[in-house]
This record gives sequence, structure tokens and C-alpha cells, in this order.
Amino acid sequence: MLSKILEGIEQKNASNKSRRDRQKQLNVLEVGYLWDILTSRYQTIETTKILVNFAQDTDLKLILQQGVKFLQKEIEKLETIAVDYGIPTVKKPSENPLSIFETEVITDEYIYTNTLAGMQSYMPTLIIAFTHCTSSMIRSMFQEFLTNEMELYSDYIEYGILKGWVKSPPAYRL
Repeated sequence: MLSKILEGIEQKNASNKSRRDRQKQLNVLEVGYLWDILTSRYQTIETTKILVNFAQDTDLKLILQQGVKFLQKEIEKLETIAVDYGIPTVKKPSENPLSIFETEVITDEYIYTNTLAGMQSYMPTLIIAFTHCTSSMIRSMFQEFLTNEMELYSDYIEYGILKGWVKSPPAYRL
């Protein structure tokens, strides 16, 4: 509750200032994490769009397409902040990326496990970004991204279990 109030105050103060003055509200770590996470999201959305073309399982294809929508929402927020604060960004990926992969290698299980690995590697980045932010607005956004990512991850694990794609360690027995 308090974080929402502080975030509102921070946004109100920022809207009345020039870009140069707004830039002073963010520290170098926050700008670096914003840039890093946006760059990562660009790469992830491009890869996901490529993998959608190879997915045979209709459920998996639908989940990946929903993932693209999820990523686009986060990208929009990050791009808005980048523009507002004058943070340079990398070139956006193509809307329709082409693929040069061998189709025999790209199975539904391969797509699932690689997407899962991407989710697993992304969460620690969000946690570190969250812990290094002093801006309540940026910290709140990273917290929202992390919460959403954890919910997606949990659902994705359940889907993988249902399909038999989750690699479980052997049971421990005495």
C-alpha cells in the first residue's frame, strides 16, 4: 500500500520535470537493469516467435503465443520508461523473424525445455534488479514483473508435468 503511494508521488514529481531532471531520479544501476531487461525481453520475444512456428502441439503453440503477448506488455512499459528518461535502447527485433533451424531438431519438448530454461534464468535478474533499485516506481515495476513471471513459471511447470516434459530427479528411498 505504501509503495503505491510513494510510486504515485514519484510519478507526479517526475511528470513536472524535464528529462534531464528526471534522469537524476534514477541511479546508474537502475538504468543498467532497465536496459538489460529490455534487451533480454527483445531477445526472448524474437526466439519465442521463431519457436511458435515449429511447435506441433496446439496447446504449446497457444501458450507460446500468450507468452508473446505477455512479453509485449512488459516491453511497452520498459520502452515508455526508456523514452521518458532518455535511456538508449538496442534495435527492436523483427516482427516476423525468419528461421534457419533444421526442423527435425526443433521438437515440442525442445521448445518447452528451452522456454523453461529462459524463465529460470530470467527470475534471478529481476530479483537482483529489484534489490538494487532506489526508485519506488522502477522497483515496483520489477516486483510486478517478478510476480507475473513466477505465476507464469508455476503454470508452465504444471503444463510440462501434464505433457511429461519435466525432468524429475529420481525419488529418494532408503
